[in-house]
Amino acid sequence: MDFQLYIGLFPDEVQFDMSDVLNKNCGDSPYNDRFKPENGRFFENPWLVLFRHPEEQDPFCQGTIITNHHVLTTAICTETIEVNITIVVLGEYNRATDPDCSNSDECQEPRVTELLARRIIVNPKFLNDTYENDIALVTLSQRINYSNSIKPICLPLTPIIASWIHVPIAYNTLWTVEHSVPQQIKMKYIEHDTCKSQMQDMLLLHEEQICARYAIQSGSSLVGGSGSPLLVEHHDRAFQFGILSIGLPDAGFLDPFVYVNVSSHVKWIHDAIAHDLQQ
Repeated sequence: MDFQLYIGLFPDEVQFDMSDVLNKNCGDSPYNDRFKPENGRFFENPWLVLFRHPEEQDPFCQGTIITNHHVLTTAICTETIEVNITIVVLGEYNRATDPDCSNSDECQEPRVTELLARRIIVNPKFLNDTYENDIALVTLSQRINYSNSIKPICLPLTPIIASWIHVPIAYNTLWTVEHSVPQQIKMKYIEHDTCKSQMQDMLLLHEEQICARYAIQSGSSLVGGSGSPLLVEHHDRAFQFGILSIGLPDAGFLDPFVYVNVSSHVKWIHDAIAHDLQQ
């Protein structure tokens, strides 16, 4: 597949027809709000997944469903994953209840699905010491059965924006240590040079990394959210353009978080999945 630049923002016919393995029935939720509430709602983020060890209930990383066999996360997260042992949790909403029910007592069906990680595919250019190309795929032990609570997110198969000024609203959606339901934390893009200067004592920022900070004061933090998505909405569909890679545990309001730029890796993602499906 030849990934090339197309003129215009979010050309839907390109985003959905360009790949035979990605962006199939993706990014759909029942909410069309321009501004998201901080507490995610029932069925609002059906692409979110958790990774946990079988002997533990608390997750160690997060990720997103991108096909009916694959989850997208960071390479750093996969260093903790054990093949055929690590549990991948799909369809979760409220981690404090089972089953999940809304305020109207509508219970989520099917209930949470737990599969095993069958195979790990790490970007071969990943560098552990610099977090460069911190991106990986996890192949699941069984085919995912999509439902209202389990769906894939869309990826930007062509550059998702012409300029960052065209994305005034972006959200990092994740389970936080403070809340049992997914949080939708509004984020603000930080110019690359500005972020590079802010991170110079911690990390040498690379071109395939992007930065964002909290857009508003929040009662939630991104601690524990490695592998979670930075997303934007277009035409009532969610597109993931970042993967949370690095953040400071005590990050303040103006401090940057570093994300993998998904647009820089869509060709690798597509080719890796296409090859994996032939195994």
